Amino acid sequence: MKHLIAKVIVFAFMLVMSFNSFSNAGHVYQSFVTHNEENEPYNNYSYYILRRGIIVQLANYVVQNNARWNFQSDWKFLQAVINFDTGNVVSNTNGKNLIKWLTEDMGIECDPHAHETQYNYADVAYLHSQLGITPTKVVGGFLYNQIINGNNWENLEQGIYGRIYTSYFWKPDILWGGGTPNHVSDPQNYGAWKPQSMANYYAHDSTKNLTLVGNGCSNKIYDTTAVYTALNKVRNLLNAYEYGLIPDTGFYTSNIFMSIGQLNTSQLNKMKQFIDTINIYASQGKIQWKSVKEIHDTWKNDYDKKPFWLQCAELPTVYSVVNVTAVPQGFYNTQTGNSSMRDTFRVYLRNSNSPYAVVDSSKALIDSVSLKGSFVMLNAPTGSYYIVIKHRNGLETWSKTNGFTLTRGGVMNYDFTVSASQAYGNNLTQTGTKFCLYSGDVDGDGVIDSDDLSIIENDAYNFAGGYVASDLTGDGIVDAGDLAIADNNAFNFVQMIRP
Repeated sequence: MKHLIAKVIVFAFMLVMSFNSFSNAGHVYQSFVTHNEENEPYNNYSYYILRRGIIVQLANYVVQNNARWNFQSDWKFLQAVINFDTGNVVSNTNGKNLIKWLTEDMGIECDPHAHETQYNYADVAYLHSQLGITPTKVVGGFLYNQIINGNNWENLEQGIYGRIYTSYFWKPDILWGGGTPNHVSDPQNYGAWKPQSMANYYAHDSTKNLTLVGNGCSNKIYDTTAVYTALNKVRNLLNAYEYGLIPDTGFYTSNIFMSIGQLNTSQLNKMKQFIDTINIYASQGKIQWKSVKEIHDTWKNDYDKKPFWLQCAELPTVYSVVNVTAVPQGFYNTQTGNSSMRDTFRVYLRNSNSPYAVVDSSKALIDSVSLKGSFVMLNAPTGSYYIVIKHRNGLETWSKTNGFTLTRGGVMNYDFTVSASQAYGNNLTQTGTKFCLYSGDVDGDGVIDSDDLSIIENDAYNFAGGYVASDLTGDGIVDAGDLAIADNNAFNFVQMIRP
C-alpha cells in the first residue's frame, strides 16, 4: 500500500513538472509595432494613399496569420485619415476610415504616438476618438529621461489635458518603448515593470499607475534589412531561454518595428517572411503573438504584476552547444526505447591533455524520448576536449580516446548510446539496442560497491520514494529492482575509467 501511495505522489509530481516546463514557453511574447511620424508628408494625398494601400494588405496578412499589431500614429497621419478617407478611398476597408477598420474589423490596436512638438498625447488620443474609436491607454513611444516642451512621461501618470484640444483629458495605463532624442542610446529591455521616475527608471514602484512594456532588442525592419537579421534577434532570445541562459521565470517581450513612412512592397514582403517564421516557433510552443495591451494584461493577470527586466546587452549571444545523447542503464526501457523520465545531467568539458583540467560545464535535462539534452558552454574556446557526463546515480563516464573537437559558437553532437567505443575504456553497458551509462554509483565516488548497496538497501527498507539518488530505475520508488541493478554492477567491479 505504501508503494502504491508513493507512486501516485510521484506521478502527480511528474505531471506538475511537465506542465511547468510547457507553460514556461508562454513567457516569450512577440509584438509588431509601427509608427507614423510627425515629420512625414501625410498631408500629401498621393503619399498617404500609396501607404494606405500597403497598410491594408499588411493588415489582412497579419490577421490571416494570427499575428498581433499595434498601429501607433502621430497627429499628421490621423489628420490625413480624417481628410482623405472618403468616397472610393474606403472601398477596401468596408466603407470605414482606416483607423476604424483596423480597430473594429481587424482587431488591430491603434494607439497614440506623439512627438509633442505641437500636439501632445491627449491631442493625439482625441484625434483617434474623432475617427470613431475609443482612445487606447497605450503611450506609443516616449523619451524615457528627457523633458520636451515642458512635458515628460511622468506627467502622464495622473493624466493630461490636450494642448490643442484643451478640454480633452486622457489618462494612459501603459508605456511602450522608451527612447532618447534621435535614438542615440535607447534603453533596450525585455520585461514589464512600473518605473518610479525618470531618475529611477529601473526602480519598480507598485504604487504607480503606468506600466512599462519593454520593446526588446531594438529589432527593426527597413528596406535594406535582411529578414534573417531581424529573425536572429528573436532566435537569440528563444535559444537563450531554451538553454537556460536567462531566467526561465522571466517575462520576455520581443518586438519587431517598422516605420509606415518607409513602407513599400519590399518591406511588406519582408514582414510576411518574418511572420511566417515566427509562426513556426509559435506552433512549437516557443513564443506567442500578443499586442502591447495583451502583453500588459498577461503581465497583470497571469504574471501577478511581478516586475522583471533584462537588458538586451545581458542576453548571451556567443556560446557553444553540445547536444549529448545518453541514458542511464536503469532508466532505459527496451520495449519503448525511452527513458523512464526526463532527468538532469551535468556535462564537463575537460582538456584532452593531462592533467585534463575542467574548462567548462553545463547542466541540462536529457529528454525521455530523444535521450538528448543540450548543454551550453559559455567559456570553452575552440579546441579538443573530453566530454564527461554525470548523473545522480549513473557512473561518471568519459568520451572516447582523444576526445572531440569543439568549435566556439557552434553546435556539436555526441552520442554515447550508439557504441561502447563512444566511452573511454568502452565503459558502457548494452541494454537492448542502446549503450547505457552504468547505474548504481549512488554516492558518486566513481565505484559501484557495497557502500552504494547499503544506501539503496536502507532506502528500500524505509520505503523511500520521490526524486532520490537510490532510485536507479526512475520509477519514483526504491525497491528490490534498484538493488538488483547495483548488486550486479558491484559484483562485476564496475568503476569509472578515465585517462
